Order: sequence, then C-alpha cells, then structure tokens
Amino acid sequence: MVNIIDDMEHRVRKVIAEHRDEAGFPKLEDYGVSEEDFDDYMFYKQAIIDDVESLRKKYTIYSIIFIIPFVVMAFYDTTVTNLLIAVGSGFVLCGIYYLFTVLLNHIRMKRLNNEAIERYIADVMKHAD
Repeated sequence: MVNIIDDMEHRVRKVIAEHRDEAGFPKLEDYGVSEEDFDDYMFYKQAIIDDVESLRKKYTIYSIIFIIPFVVMAFYDTTVTNLLIAVGSGFVLCGIYYLFTVLLNHIRMKRLNNEAIERYIADVMKHAD
C-alpha cells in the first residue's frame, strides 16, 4: 500500500517548485515576507490542520468520553433509565468536546493568521495546474 501525502503545505510547495522561475509568478519579497516566516507559517498551519484531521486520535478520545458515563452508572442500579441517562450523557459530553475542539482550533488559526502570507498562498495557488 502506497501512502500519498496530499496536504496543503505539500500542494503549495509543489506549485512553488514547479512555477518558481516563470515570469509573473509571485515572489515572497513582493509580499514583505521572509522565507523563514513563510516556512514557520506553513509548518504551524499544517500542524493545526493535521490535528483536526487526525481520525485515530479523534475516535479514541470520543470513545473514552462516551464510555465515562457508563463507568459512573455502573456504581448504581442497573436499570433502563440509568442506561438511557448514560447514553445521553455520553452524547452530550462528546458534543461538548467537539464544540471545544472546534473553538480551540478556530482560535489557533485566527491567532496564526498572517494576511500577507495568505495573499501569497492564494496567488501561488492560482498557478496550480
């Protein structure tokens, strides 16, 4: 099985590598951005994107959160009502965790945002095949 790396950072860097020497291709200097700042920005942005898309981590955490109410309810009488409360509590806790992670990632992206680099990326991606 061959794993193909297809993420935002690799796509942008591939377009830059393929079209760097063409006339009219955007240059970092024109946007007032250094190569080091661009590299750091791409690394951290891709890290945030990868964190959001990590399915194994996401499913493991959701599973643990969903099971917690069942463990707590195990200390009480086993009834259908307690089972339904545990299921409902599990879904509510998972929903709260989901909203928390979405909010956290939104804040991280907003804090990282650099308009000059985003304009550069947008102009570079206009040259994508």
